[in-house]
Amino acid sequence: MRYVMENIEAEQLPGEIKRRGISARQRLRVIVETLGDASLAEMVEQGGAFAFLHDEPDLYSDADIRRRNV
Repeated sequence: MRYVMENIEAEQLPGEIKRRGISARQRLRVIVETLGDASLAEMVEQGGAFAFLHDEPDLYSDADIRRRNV
């Protein structure tokens, strides 16, 4: 069976699936195309997956850069 759901906010997706009578145990193939102008950097920042790096010290500085074959 094929359903097309367009322009749905991500947080509303589970409710929309349930509303259409799709079983919670049903296997799905999902293709996600984001709408709007959110950049990849904004999505990463909002996701928080790299938030732990804010507390980590920098391993390298500009002083570590070497010019080779000069």
